[in-house]
Amino acid sequence: MVKHQPLQVYEKQVFLSLVTGIYGCRWKRYQRSQDESSKWECAWFIILSSSFLLLLLWAYFWLVSQNDFNDFNWSVYNHSGEWRDETVPILTSTTVGLSYITFLLILALFHISLGQQLNLYWVHKVLYDFP
Repeated sequence: MVKHQPLQVYEKQVFLSLVTGIYGCRWKRYQRSQDESSKWECAWFIILSSSFLLLLLWAYFWLVSQNDFNDFNWSVYNHSGEWRDETVPILTSTTVGLSYITFLLILALFHISLGQQLNLYWVHKVLYDFP
């Protein structure tokens, strides 16, 4: 009589797949790893955290200086000779950058809490390097 081993049954980890797929582009189960993160990936996490804090400080500065937007536009007008509202592109890029980095930081914190290896996808590194 031949004994048959039961098939391996994997529990579906949808949340883990989603977090790992977005953060590190590792959508398949066999690509995930619970090994220690490399020093390079830990350095990227520190860079991500520090840039989040710097962007948060930058956003706070622009929100506090809201009363001085007109003075800033006059300064730009005196240098360029053309009247434009230069605060809109600054506030827009600050908001987009802060949202993007916050999203990546939340995904990284999920990785740490789930015990997964930090492996930031290269596209995020390239987008992060060129604001």
